[in-house]
Amino acid sequence: MTTPPSDFATAAPQPAAGIPVPAESGAGFDDAAFDALVAAFAGWSGSLPEWPPAQRVRGAWEQIEPRLDRARRELSRVLVVGVIGGTGTGKSTLVNALAAGTVTAAGDVARPTTTTPVVVVATDVDCSWLPLERMQARVVRSDSPAVANIVLVDCPDPDTQADAPEPAGGPPRPSDSNRNRDLLEAVVPACDVLLVVATAQKYRSWIMARELAAFAPGRPLFFVQTHASRDPDIRADWRRELEAQGFDVPRIFRLDAVEAARRSAAGLEPDEGFRELVTAIDEELVGRAARRVRRTGAVDLVDWLARQAGRELDPVRTAVADLAAGVGRERGRLETLLATAVASRLRASRSAWQRLVTDELVDRWHGGPFAMFLHVVAGIVGFWPRLRSAGGGFIGRLLAGQQPATAGDGTWQMVEELGLGEADVEQSRSVLSGLAARARIGPPLVGRARLDDAQVRSTVSALLERTAAWLAAGIDAIVAGRRGRVDSPVLRVVCEVAFTCLLVAVLVRAGWNFFFGRLWSGRPVEGLAFLEEALVWVILFGLFLRWLVFARLRMGLEGDIQALVARLPKARLVDPLLADFATAAERADRFVARGGELAREAAAARAGLADPAAGLGRLRGAAGS
Repeated sequence: MTTPPSDFATAAPQPAAGIPVPAESGAGFDDAAFDALVAAFAGWSGSLPEWPPAQRVRGAWEQIEPRLDRARRELSRVLVVGVIGGTGTGKSTLVNALAAGTVTAAGDVARPTTTTPVVVVATDVDCSWLPLERMQARVVRSDSPAVANIVLVDCPDPDTQADAPEPAGGPPRPSDSNRNRDLLEAVVPACDVLLVVATAQKYRSWIMARELAAFAPGRPLFFVQTHASRDPDIRADWRRELEAQGFDVPRIFRLDAVEAARRSAAGLEPDEGFRELVTAIDEELVGRAARRVRRTGAVDLVDWLARQAGRELDPVRTAVADLAAGVGRERGRLETLLATAVASRLRASRSAWQRLVTDELVDRWHGGPFAMFLHVVAGIVGFWPRLRSAGGGFIGRLLAGQQPATAGDGTWQMVEELGLGEADVEQSRSVLSGLAARARIGPPLVGRARLDDAQVRSTVSALLERTAAWLAAGIDAIVAGRRGRVDSPVLRVVCEVAFTCLLVAVLVRAGWNFFFGRLWSGRPVEGLAFLEEALVWVILFGLFLRWLVFARLRMGLEGDIQALVARLPKARLVDPLLADFATAAERADRFVARGGELAREAAAARAGLADPAAGLGRLRGAAGS
C-alpha cells in the first residue's frame, strides 16, 4: 500500500486525491456529517484486524487520526507554514525575507545549510503548543507583518541525508553526521501548510517529489520559484511536472529571494513577486481562511485515506468475490452429495414411512369395526420388532422414531451415510484455500484444508445436529401431509361401511342358517367350516381395505421426498464444514463494500466544499488522474 501521509512517511511518491481549498466554507458542507464520517472511518478501518489489507488500511488511519483530531481541536489557532525545498533553492533566504531579518543561516558555504529547524513567530504569539523539543527547533521572534498571523518554519533540507557510516580517514564532512530527513519527519507533522521552494536546477528532483508526495496530503501548498534574477522562468514546465505527479497547481509564484530579503531587511518596498506571495499568505491563511484551510485539510486527509484504501483493496476485490462465489459452489457440491444420499435412503425406507403413518392412523381411527381391525393388525405386527425396523444408521433411526447419535466422538464414518466423506470435504476446503490465498486471507481467519481431530469432532457433530433437526422436521411435515390424505371423514365412512357390510353379511348368513334352516326347515346346522371360511374372507377383505388405504397413503410420497430434498440448500446443513471460509469471505466482502460506501461519502464531503482558492495547490490523486 502507498505510504500514508503520516508524520513519518518515507515511501516513494504515490499521490492521492485531495480536497479543494474553499474560498469560504462551502454552503453544502455539513460539519456534523463529516464528524460522523470520520467516526465511521475509525470503526471501519479496525473492523477486520486479521486481514492484511485491512491491517494496512488501519495503519494508514492511525497515522492520520492525530492530525484529524488536532484539526478539530485547534480550529482557532494560527496556521503553521512549513517552508520546504531542496538544498540551495533559497528556502532559508525566503524565510529571512518573510521575517524581515536574518533569522536563519542562508548561503552557499555548506550543504545542507539548514540543519536546525527555525520557528519564526510574531512577538505576541504564544507558541507553547508546538512540540519544539521533538522538533529540535530554535524559536525566533519577529515583528514582520508577513508573519504577524502565521507561524513560519524553516524546515531542514530533505535531499541531503547520510545513510553510510562515517568514512575512515580524511576530514569529516557536514553531511556525514547530517540527519535532516529525520528532523524533517519531526517538523512537518506540526505544519498545516507547505510552502514549496524550487529553482531551475532543483524543480525536477525525484527526492523532493518523493518527500512532497509523502507530506502533502491534508496540507494546502504554495509553490514558489526563487532565483528569478538569474534563472529562466520554469513555471510552465514545473506545473506540468507537478500535475503529472498528481498535484493541482492553480498558481506558481516567482521571485528573487535574495533581493526580497535585502529589501525586507532595509524596509524597502518589496518587488512584485514577493508582494504577491505576502498578499496570498494574508488572504488565504489568516483569520476565517485559517479555519477553512484546516477543514479542507481534514476532508483532504479523509478523502486521501479512502483513495489509498481503494488502492489497497482493489487488487483483492475480485479475489474476495471469487472466494465468496467459490464458497457457494463448494457448498452446492457438498449439498448435492448430501441430498442424493438422503433422498436414496428415504426412498429405500418405504416400509418405515408406512409404519409411521400407520401408527398415526391407528391412534386417530376409533369407534368402528374397521378401526378395531386396524388396531388388531397393528398389535399383531407389534409382536415382531423386525417388521417394525426401519434399518440402522442415521436416517433409519429417525424414521424409527429414535434419536440418532449427533455428538461425542464425531468422525467421518458417522456422516458417510449422508454421502459426505473426508475426501469430499478436503477437496472443497483445498479449493477454497487457494481462493483465500489469492484474496490474502489466511489464518486465523481460515483454517487448513485438512481438519484436525478436534475440528472434525466439532464440525461433524454440528453437521449431524443440524441434519437431524432438519430431517426430523421434514419427516414430521411429510407424515402430517400423508396422514391428512387418509384421515378424511369420507374415507373413514367408506371403509367402515364396506367392512361393516361384510360382517353383517356373515352374521346374516349365520343367523339365516340357524333360525330358518334349522328351526324352520329342519336342516342341520352348518359346521365350523363356514365360520372359518367367513373369518378368512373377513380378514382378507379387511386387509384389502387396509391395502387400499395405504395405497392412497403412498401416492405422492416420491414427490414429497423430492420436495423435501429440494429444500435442503436453504437449510445450509453443510455450513459447519466450510464455516471459516464462508465467514472470512463475508467479512472481507463487507469490509470492501463498506470501504466503497465511505469513499463515496468522502467524495460527497469534498463536493460540499467551495471552489479552491486562487493560490493554494493540493495533492489531487495518482499521477495522470
